[in-house]
Amino acid sequence: MTAHESERASDPPPPPPLPARFYESPPVILGGMLLWAVGAGVAAAFAMVIGSGFDPANGAGAWFWTCIAGVGVGLFGAAVFSAQRAAARRGDRSAQRGVEPR
Repeated sequence: MTAHESERASDPPPPPPLPARFYESPPVILGGMLLWAVGAGVAAAFAMVIGSGFDPANGAGAWFWTCIAGVGVGLFGAAVFSAQRAAARRGDRSAQRGVEPR
């Protein structure tokens, strides 16, 4: 037995597959959008409490608009993902593979 073969024999087994909730895209996209929306609410409340308003030049306003941008990016991602899933269901040649629900 060579050193290379003995090395292969001691390799650990492959990890078990992830549960579906960790790799299915819709819950991840919606969960991220929810977190950004909660962040926007917290930033808005903080901006109101300290009285600084929503001016992007100050800290609270910048956080608020960053969170709103995060929600917008999530909406864009959800739209792209929905379009890809619909194209895969139709059987379009240009559609991504592997986005169909399991």
